Amino acid sequence: MRVRPPEPGDVGGSPGASAAGAVEHVTGFGPYDLLAEWAHRLYLDGFGERAITAAREGLAFCEAAGDERTARYLQFIAGVALHQLGRAAEASEEAGHLLDRLGTGADPVWRAKALALLAEARVDLGQTALAMDHLAEGRMIVSAQPLRTYDQLSATMSVALALRALALFEPADELMRQMLAATFPPPRVQLNVAQEAAVLQVSWGAMLEVSGRPDEARGHYTAAGSVIARMRALALEAGYPEMLARAEALEGFVAQRGGEDVLAEARLRPAMAGFRLREELVETQVARVGLALAVAARGGHAEARDLLAAVRRASSTTQLDVWGMTAMAAEARTAVLEHGDHPGVEALRTLSRIALARLWEDRESRFETLRDRVRQREMAEQHARLGRASLVDPLTGLGNRRRLQQVLERPDRRFSAVLLDVDGFTAVNDEHSHETGDAVLRAVGALVADAAGETGVVVRYGGDEFALLLPAGPGGGPDPLVVAENLLDGVRKAPWIDLAVGLRVTASAGVAGPAPAAEALRDADLACTAAKRAGRDRVHVA
Repeated sequence: MRVRPPEPGDVGGSPGASAAGAVEHVTGFGPYDLLAEWAHRLYLDGFGERAITAAREGLAFCEAAGDERTARYLQFIAGVALHQLGRAAEASEEAGHLLDRLGTGADPVWRAKALALLAEARVDLGQTALAMDHLAEGRMIVSAQPLRTYDQLSATMSVALALRALALFEPADELMRQMLAATFPPPRVQLNVAQEAAVLQVSWGAMLEVSGRPDEARGHYTAAGSVIARMRALALEAGYPEMLARAEALEGFVAQRGGEDVLAEARLRPAMAGFRLREELVETQVARVGLALAVAARGGHAEARDLLAAVRRASSTTQLDVWGMTAMAAEARTAVLEHGDHPGVEALRTLSRIALARLWEDRESRFETLRDRVRQREMAEQHARLGRASLVDPLTGLGNRRRLQQVLERPDRRFSAVLLDVDGFTAVNDEHSHETGDAVLRAVGALVADAAGETGVVVRYGGDEFALLLPAGPGGGPDPLVVAENLLDGVRKAPWIDLAVGLRVTASAGVAGPAPAAEALRDADLACTAAKRAGRDRVHVA
């Protein structure tokens, strides 16, 4: 999200007021900000390709002119437009370029925006664990300070939307409520916040309802109605007819879920004619589902099927297919109205409920993971404040997950990855003591560090896992398979008996790449799992 500074007279009170909930009138925009404003408006109006072109052309101009602040905005707009168009790999790369542009010691608010963009792209690429790391840091940044500047507002919205993309509704709602409670000009800024907050509540309700929690869903539909009313009023105030139509589409869906089919259809048909039904807009899918259910109730089964098929086609490419599952459940309801209950219909209904219930369980796991990541980051920050090296694992002296994060934020660089996992490490602790286990980890870590050479990056990836990233240079870099085989041989031949009588240690390894670091690491992880399943003490290549 990007907003313009207020015009004089937009807000009462003195400029720069810093009362809680107020946004300071700050001059955070560069001299060529109109270039960013133009690209952003193209993005908001649904012209994604044109927005990307405008952002990139403006970026080249601003770099030549030395307007770094506007260049940041343009890079960010290009990234969010790419993501909205489903070009997740390019959006991830754009986020990496933005992080490079910000550099070390960057404004943390801007870092939060870039991390949120990177997280959303990685959700779509199936790299959920990495997305959680980015979001944990981004959420900590935006939660650490009150909303008083436009950049803070924009960063908070970016993190909230990334959380919503992972169906992490509770923390997203917490941030949305902070933004709704703030008083910031102009009305279009408030409108954008209300619109995203309404979409959040409607999506939350739909997910609960189809996963078999109708009572909880009703509470969120009620909450959505309140925010939608605010969205309508702000759209009228701002003179934004398309956003008014999108509010009415959300309102029509909520009416239908409340049993008011006639009112819902009366709202939804003109609403759908009032805004461009872009496939990437949640309101497009919400309106189709609501109208399908409303017309099916009066016998319009063929139209209902067509509408729901369109939702399924649009939603099939997303990682968290809330509206695809909702459409599946609506198809079952439509089939019952048309043909009555029969085993096939019940199977469809059960399938949709199980699929979304599983999605909800996955969501709960992600929620716990996010809390763990936040706790880990809080501890890491505390350690840093106490003077401890925040990039070093205290047991092995290798890089830690935070060090790895720095590399993963560079999707423009390519690496070969070796992921090494000590075989049967739990037995080492149980049979020889935890002190011996720690000594084994230090020794294996030293072997991996030696294999890294001067250019490789080595980190303690998990309890008994080590990740080695080898830069893929013009000549291809070292052969990761040879590196992995030598590592496993070194582990076998190490003098373990010096640590404990009868101690024998082996390891399994996965090899992948060259590819962007996140992709190479993910594939190496899968390959390592395959090596362990195949009998351990071996290398598997992705």
